[in-house]
Amino acid sequence: MTSVVESPDREFLEAAGAALRGTGPGEDPLEALGWWDLLAEFDDRDARGAALALFRAQGRELADTAALGALIAQPYLAAAGAEPGTLVAVIVRRSARGERLLAVGDVAGRTLLVDRPGQGASVIAAEKTELVPVTVPGRLTLHEVRVDDAALTPAIAEAEAAAVRARAVCLGRIGTSLEILGAAEGTLALAVAYAASREQFGRPIGTFQAVRHLLAWAQTDSVALESVVTTAVALDAAAPERHDEVVKALAGRNGRRICERAMQVFGGIGFTAEHDHHHFHSRVLALDALLGTSAELTHTLGAWWRESRADPSASARALLAATGS
Repeated sequence: MTSVVESPDREFLEAAGAALRGTGPGEDPLEALGWWDLLAEFDDRDARGAALALFRAQGRELADTAALGALIAQPYLAAAGAEPGTLVAVIVRRSARGERLLAVGDVAGRTLLVDRPGQGASVIAAEKTELVPVTVPGRLTLHEVRVDDAALTPAIAEAEAAAVRARAVCLGRIGTSLEILGAAEGTLALAVAYAASREQFGRPIGTFQAVRHLLAWAQTDSVALESVVTTAVALDAAAPERHDEVVKALAGRNGRRICERAMQVFGGIGFTAEHDHHHFHSRVLALDALLGTSAELTHTLGAWWRESRADPSASARALLAATGS
């Protein structure tokens, strides 16, 4: 696959994959990678690119860390007086059942950040909450965090929290988009290998035009998503208004389409519990549900565009050209 990932990020992507595969029980791959140090230097472009490459590696390896919550918490560190690695943000989700707090990855022993618009941000030790497992395929640890409202005393005033809230959500969306890309790439690689080895009528199924079209469409979606998230990483805070919503909406849509087309290539074997496809596909679906689904974001972006006639993609291209990125 032709990649648009720059060389330093590619090196860290490969190193992250190796660390995620090789870390034993009880060991923290983020420590082994020096990822917490990268998080502390997020204003540096190279450090930011390397730090965000971790999420793509997590998707490819179906790995499980507390990195997403730590990334979302990064803009709050100064206000909370906390060091990278100690503070992990939970994600506030609202549905017909009301407000729910969701922790991604193993958060045992860490301090949780709960930011609720209008009320400021609270910090509380994970041990002082009830962590209820949310069982989903995808080898992804999810917990619903249950805690008494009385225990959530704001440690960061609303004015300070509001100043960094959009930045935190933006980082979270870029991180989840990269992980969706990695998971989609993982199942696409399996589909390509399967098409080359599975034979029907004495020929590999990858020689059949219908199968080749499915893989080509999936590859096109993968490369398009890679280009978009790579642009978002390069622009970072200079990105135009609502660019993170565009990226996340595209990631959810393209990630699902890649998984669905890979499923068609696998046929019946892809439905079995023993096959890894359902883990990759389920991870894409779980991540799409966080920080705005593709359907939700597409709807809100469409309504906004009808009123403003703004074009975030054009603004992004102009910014990249101006910076020589």
